Amino acid sequence: MKKRILSALVLMLFAASLFAQGAGESAVADDYPSKDIQCIVIAAAGGGTDAMARAVTGPLEKQLGKSIVVINNGSAGGLVATGDIADADPDGYTLGVFSNTDVAGFAYSDKSNGIDVNNYTYIAALNTTGNIIIAKKGSEIKDMDSLIAYAKANPGKLTLGLPSATQKMDHELVNKTLGIDTTAVVYSGGNKVFADLLGGHIEAAILSAKFIKQAKENGMSVIGIMLSDRLSTFPDVPTFKEQGYDINNPAMRMLVGPKGIPQNVVDKLVAELEKGYQGDMTANISAIGECPVLLTGEKLQEFLKSDFAMREAFLSK
Repeated sequence: MKKRILSALVLMLFAASLFAQGAGESAVADDYPSKDIQCIVIAAAGGGTDAMARAVTGPLEKQLGKSIVVINNGSAGGLVATGDIADADPDGYTLGVFSNTDVAGFAYSDKSNGIDVNNYTYIAALNTTGNIIIAKKGSEIKDMDSLIAYAKANPGKLTLGLPSATQKMDHELVNKTLGIDTTAVVYSGGNKVFADLLGGHIEAAILSAKFIKQAKENGMSVIGIMLSDRLSTFPDVPTFKEQGYDINNPAMRMLVGPKGIPQNVVDKLVAELEKGYQGDMTANISAIGECPVLLTGEKLQEFLKSDFAMREAFLSK
């Protein structure tokens, strides 16, 4: 009899704990957000990742009724901030913005840095883009043919500025696919790279599509974009693939958080993003020259599974 009573008590306590957990998650969803949210951006202010984060979080905070405080941290190329996102409490009050190329680059290039692609909640992809090669004004590099000719005539001497270590994969793909030898110089942000291009201190750079408009306004040559299809926001910029070089390295900046954010909090954020993409968010993203794409749920997971597998195979050599 005592054993039966004890078993019954155990079952009751277990059921009560499940009920409390479910009720707790429901309360979080109903109450969320009850305080301000911080959003860690793994790049300095003014670059493409920062612009994307602000294009989305501005309207989102109005919809949620709470402030979203953007915290920029480009230290160590964004490595520190990427770790900070993973280490935060998974309560939905610390979010982050980075791209698939960022987190995969950190995770697969150096196994000792503690970054693991599985340590995050991937809430939504916000846009799709690809990096471009830009040559400074007055450079003899005007197109793909002249880029290759210049690099082969000056092996190892052509310097390509990179906004962060994340673009090292792009740089390796360019060297390998085009059969050239160029040197990468890693900066602490896209604006600094562009400033050196503008000042003529470097010959060329790998930058995000955000800089296409500025480049053209300043008489620079945009050689191509590293995608299989042209961006709708810049339909006149040719892809590497259509110029005969199969480089397709899509980047999606994503709203993320630490692993373990309750699903009902994720669902609420996704619902608000869906509303925002019917209005201000899409307008804001288009205004900064990016291509708005909202990818969530299973479709996002499918993309990441395939993309991370590709990057792991390339970067873990």
